[in-house]
Amino acid sequence: MNEQRRGQRSVLSTPGMATVRLRMDVELTRLDEKEAAVITTQALPSGERVLLEIPAERGAASNARLVRTGKIHLVLSHSQLRREVELGFIGHTGIRHEHDPVDHAAPMTATAAAVIRRVPVRLVEVSVSGCLWDAAVPMDEGNVGFLEVRTRGQCRTEAVRVLRRQATVDSNWPYRMAVEFLTLAPASPDSLRGVAVVVATGSPSGQGR
Repeated sequence: MNEQRRGQRSVLSTPGMATVRLRMDVELTRLDEKEAAVITTQALPSGERVLLEIPAERGAASNARLVRTGKIHLVLSHSQLRREVELGFIGHTGIRHEHDPVDHAAPMTATAAAVIRRVPVRLVEVSVSGCLWDAAVPMDEGNVGFLEVRTRGQCRTEAVRVLRRQATVDSNWPYRMAVEFLTLAPASPDSLRGVAVVVATGSPSGQGR
């Protein structure tokens, strides 16, 4: 993987737990009091809890709903095969408005919306340019999001992109992914990249390289 060529990797003696927050642009095609349906080009596993952001009227806050993914169908959309995912609402989340579209079951044209996934991952290697993590559910190559690592009351966040994915022999963590950091600013000592720099060079600024 590119991680081997782009920077010295540090294998973690004890894998660290983290969370990846992925935002996916989708088309909202159905909406009623109990469920919705979206069309997406990216993987969205069945049974996963995600947040659906529904567009609101001009000047109003967007509507956020906690949903669980259900059945997935292949459909032809914009001359391409895409995934249509059924979403079941979990309770009532977000801000409700007088004209909240969730209150009315009516035919609708496809509307731009977003799905936000929060996926637990197990960090196994970290370098100044990226990391390797294991996950219980798949993420597509090219997915962009934020990696959040909490240690001793601190939360370190890095913008990341999934470079490639392969299978593992661990049934609990069946997907291993090589990931690159996207942050352009210099590595802060408090960031995950900053920690990797110290481990790799012995210097917070990287001058020991």
